[in-house]
Amino acid sequence: MNDFTRFASGGHRTPYALDYEPESHTAVRFGSFMPPQPKAATYLLVSTKGVVLRHSQTLDGVPDLTGRLVTAIFEALSDQGTTSWSQVMADCRSDPHSYVWRLQASVAERTVNVECTCFHNVSGAEEWLLRLSEVAAGTSIARELEILAQAAHQTHDSVLITCAAGFIEYVNPAFERTTGYLAKEVLGHTPRILKSDQHSSKFYDCMWSTIKRGEVFRAVFTNRRKSGELYFEEKTISPIFDSQQRISHYVATSKDVSERIRVQDQLEYLANTDTLTKLPNRRLFMERLEQVMSSAGRQGQQLAVLFIDLDRFKVINDTLGHNVGDGLLIEIARRLRASVRATDMVARLGGDEFMILLEEVKCREDVSQVVANILKGLGQAIRLEGREFFVTASVGIALYPDDAASKDELLSRADVSMYQAKSAGRNTSCFYEHHMDVHAHSDLALEIELHGALARQELFLVYQPIVDAHSGRMMAVEALLRWNSPKMGSVPPDRFIPIMEETGLIVPVSRWSLRQALHDVRNVQRLRPDIGLCFNLSGRQMTDAELVADISAALIEASFDPHLLELEITESTLMKDLQHTGAVLAALNAIGISIAIDDFGTGYSSLSYLMRLRVRTVKIDRSFVSELTADPEAMTIVRAIISLAGNLNLEVVGEGVETVEQFAQLAKLGCNRLQGYLFGVPSLPADLQGLACFLAPAVETEERQRDRLAV
Repeated sequence: MNDFTRFASGGHRTPYALDYEPESHTAVRFGSFMPPQPKAATYLLVSTKGVVLRHSQTLDGVPDLTGRLVTAIFEALSDQGTTSWSQVMADCRSDPHSYVWRLQASVAERTVNVECTCFHNVSGAEEWLLRLSEVAAGTSIARELEILAQAAHQTHDSVLITCAAGFIEYVNPAFERTTGYLAKEVLGHTPRILKSDQHSSKFYDCMWSTIKRGEVFRAVFTNRRKSGELYFEEKTISPIFDSQQRISHYVATSKDVSERIRVQDQLEYLANTDTLTKLPNRRLFMERLEQVMSSAGRQGQQLAVLFIDLDRFKVINDTLGHNVGDGLLIEIARRLRASVRATDMVARLGGDEFMILLEEVKCREDVSQVVANILKGLGQAIRLEGREFFVTASVGIALYPDDAASKDELLSRADVSMYQAKSAGRNTSCFYEHHMDVHAHSDLALEIELHGALARQELFLVYQPIVDAHSGRMMAVEALLRWNSPKMGSVPPDRFIPIMEETGLIVPVSRWSLRQALHDVRNVQRLRPDIGLCFNLSGRQMTDAELVADISAALIEASFDPHLLELEITESTLMKDLQHTGAVLAALNAIGISIAIDDFGTGYSSLSYLMRLRVRTVKIDRSFVSELTADPEAMTIVRAIISLAGNLNLEVVGEGVETVEQFAQLAKLGCNRLQGYLFGVPSLPADLQGLACFLAPAVETEERQRDRLAV
């Protein structure tokens, strides 16, 4: 009798007596097993190539399988070919293992217990003994599997049980609902049926090394449903041990967290993306910049940061509304993205500011070419809502590591160079140069000094005459703010006023300035009771809820006639929020205060707002007046403004009059009032009465004479 015959007949006992049901077969131990009982079984002797060498028939309905491949006998092996048989041999080489496999339909369609043992034949070659037996009702295996199935059946989480070799022996209804696979479609297969190819081989290597050590593995898996749809599941894989502390099974419990992952991804997207343009935002740009700078530093590469600010975009937004502005920003973002490589990052910082990160820059010329493409792309007409728009930009450029050692320093220097491009005339670019920091540091120093300037009484007012165009007589004065710093000397208004606007200091300073101006002009009115005051309101003040009440209080404190006060606002300030601005101007007009539009003609002038709002005066910007005698276009614009004002019964003031020729031209065109150095430089209150225009006699025009005689 040979070895196989003795094994099959039960006449030869080994440590792996396979005609008894081993305790290690079940996935989870629920208590003591009944003593093992002999049972009918079929034995297969299999070669390392998976060929059945001999067959001992005991189970009914199982034909002679001699010469057949195990891959053609068991469904668990058929889908994976010899690879799965190799895995079984590796698992069972040192210790027997138990499986629950389903026979192929061509053999005998049923599920059987399969116990695999390795031994060496007389020539020393490996052979494998497979013992096939039924899972009989009423046995300890059946009872425990039933208990396990009942427990798993009740849970809402997916449960999957495999043998030690990884073949699926059980799935619960929640698994079927989640994956779309029925139990009969996956039993005997490996969990690879759910594989999505979204994880690396290292991920699975880590999983197998963990669970084979007898440890629990937890992770979020990206798997694929039967329909092909990807889904996410939070999975815990636990090894199960038999009585000899060998791993017999693995139990995987999973919770479908696709919705949670989707929400997390959406939140992450919103946290890193500008919702309007769909570009990365400042947060994501800063993260990417830090990573790229670190990599560039290690590899000795150069990169560039472009700071892009759209020119005069705020005027478009304020004048035509945010819908038009948003549409333009979306198109501008698209053009910026199209102007750079796929590896470069375009981000929107907010408002009309964008940033571009150029990686692996070889030289300045390469950056200059990219910037030229950007400016060219932006310069093309944008058609929106039946209109054409032309948008330009100022671009600041800073290079790493030449210009900065940290990301904050790099961004700051790109910002500084962008402002330099603005100063150079807009629609251009500027590389960072070290001397630019001097100006930036100067601005910071100015801001620091400004915070105490009012308290230290370093701010004061001067007054520029506004004269009647017919008589040359002073009719009013415009209050102008000046700053004389002990540390910095006399600081020009165009240096410190924008900083005050930006920091909000303009509001308390303007409150003080108005009271001081009312007091000064009130003293001048003792000699010239008809002298009026023109006072500039900033955009910041227009949003101050206390503005009207504060001006009323200042007028009462100074006993100043409201009809002699004219408040000047710019067109851009006026157009920010017409409804709010209109309400403020109506309240001021009710007090008796008149309103003037400063720098008229430089913005998006509109007849509609002049008619809707209670405006009394328009001031022609000095840029038109300076070109009046040399540029025919300037003459045309001035003539049009004066004609428009006349038709609307508005006063007109020409600013920046410095020559007799300009005086004569404006008077000839019908400009009512004039202002400029020709009539006097801005002076202290005590010096106003020394100006020739102060005591110039009034000239009564024919129109005024008719009005007086009619009364």
